[in-house]
Amino acid sequence: MFHLFRQSNKRNFYHLAGNSDILSYLPHCDNFCFASTGRSLINFLIRRLGLTEKDTCLMPSYVAEGAICAFIHSGVQVQFYKVDEKLFAKLDELEEQIASDSSVKFFILIHPFGFEQPVRPIEKLFYGKDVFIFEDCAQALFSKDSDGNLLGGRGDFSLFSLNKFLPVPDGAILQSHLTDVKIADCVFESESEERRCSINDYIRHLHLNFEMFQSRATFDSKKKLKESTAAYEKYYNFINRNLNLYSPCTESFNQLRAIDYKGMISQRIINTQFLYDNFKNSKFQFVYEKWNKNCVPMAVPVYVAPERREEIILKLFEKNILLSTLVDKWDFIPENNEAKFTSERKFIDSHLLIPVNEFLSACQMEKIVKELNKI
Repeated sequence: MFHLFRQSNKRNFYHLAGNSDILSYLPHCDNFCFASTGRSLINFLIRRLGLTEKDTCLMPSYVAEGAICAFIHSGVQVQFYKVDEKLFAKLDELEEQIASDSSVKFFILIHPFGFEQPVRPIEKLFYGKDVFIFEDCAQALFSKDSDGNLLGGRGDFSLFSLNKFLPVPDGAILQSHLTDVKIADCVFESESEERRCSINDYIRHLHLNFEMFQSRATFDSKKKLKESTAAYEKYYNFINRNLNLYSPCTESFNQLRAIDYKGMISQRIINTQFLYDNFKNSKFQFVYEKWNKNCVPMAVPVYVAPERREEIILKLFEKNILLSTLVDKWDFIPENNEAKFTSERKFIDSHLLIPVNEFLSACQMEKIVKELNKI
């Protein structure tokens, strides 16, 4: 039944999602498509806009593979713009770049880890130009801008990825804020056995992550981490080569009914506040020196000496604290042009992600910060 689902009818959405009010945590928009993956929605949007190999998309070189693969698949040219140490666009160099390339028709702006990248200065650069601004909010579900408005409402299009934040196997929402670009009429593929297997792989990935969180034995945690990674890779291999639109699976709709969004947001804010107030180790540097409660982070990134990063990860893992990095499937710095992307290289080589997830209690956050301060 789900392949017949149309996102233009909100009552249908709520019929499937039950008491879930996920839409109330997105910018108001009646013109949206709720599908399985973000990359399939980007692929759909490229076709809907009629972008071709004569057009260029600008994006950062530190970017999710899911954001770039649809453009490569469609033959649309990809060029990278430079970012600073916060992963925000360098405006002066961006202005020169768009002035010298009339083929630019699409611009991807990312709110990294849920921290707001100011949109207005970028809007000014593109004012009067025939360029679509795409707000990638895959890591910014629930975050707001400095005015208290939910992120994703200023660009021409915005994308939200639910399984970056929520314990669901799939689900992504693409919004069009342009009245003449309709996307709510999307048509989904019928379910297939291969697609079903990929969902089961992701469910196994979630279950193993939960078991790892509960485990108190380092050996057992390492075993489950390896199994979890393998399950995720099997899921990923399917979604990366199959860009067809599928409806979110039944399990995702079921899970959306049960989530306490207010409690989730509240706990993440509490955990983030505790981290910023109590993490005082000079060996680390917050990527975003300031934080306010409008930001609900996916994780909090910090810089550390690159030669010590792996040592710190292993040391904390032995205490059942899982710090992570986001490098695999994110590094697209051109091999012959690395010298021009120094901020991106620094982030890739030096960052650590500190968890602030809602399932971390006050005692667990205190343990994490205490161990980090000992380093």
